[in-house]
Amino acid sequence: MDPEAAAVITPHLLAREELLWSGRPHDTTGLRWRAVAIILVAIAALTLRALPLDSSLAERANINSILLAVLVCALIAEAILFHTYLSNTFYGVTNLRAIIVSGLREPEMTAVPLDVLNTPRLRVRLINRTVELSPPDTRSGAIPFTNPSVPPDWTGNDWYRLLALEDPRRVYDLIVESAHKLE
Repeated sequence: MDPEAAAVITPHLLAREELLWSGRPHDTTGLRWRAVAIILVAIAALTLRALPLDSSLAERANINSILLAVLVCALIAEAILFHTYLSNTFYGVTNLRAIIVSGLREPEMTAVPLDVLNTPRLRVRLINRTVELSPPDTRSGAIPFTNPSVPPDWTGNDWYRLLALEDPRRVYDLIVESAHKLE
């Protein structure tokens, strides 16, 4: 158990609820891929600006490089938000719920009752270093500029992610075992 995550999760526990595991995102693979994308787009923008072209192509390249520069700024802003969410995210698994505490300024708690996993409404699955709680018929994706662990309400689907876990198999097994005990 991560002591810092446990300290954040513990005040959100209900009566007769036991904290079985707590942690936070550790892997920065998502940030690395975002950095690679930003670098590639920035190189393309700089290349368009640096190429000596005739006047009609130069004008077009100038406009395209400005658009690419705007895209680079948007990617940087999204990467900053993603990193902020990850650094302010804490996860907990109890005998009753999976808890996510995350937020940009003020941390907000979201909990998924594990007994919902015993219905067709929600399922748990292990994807690389992520444990995902999602509807069985959809594959959830992260929406840019939003919390990668908790989707915005307007998506219409209940899905949650415990991202970049150090030991995802153990967390997955704890969730499944706790859900089965609630049947």
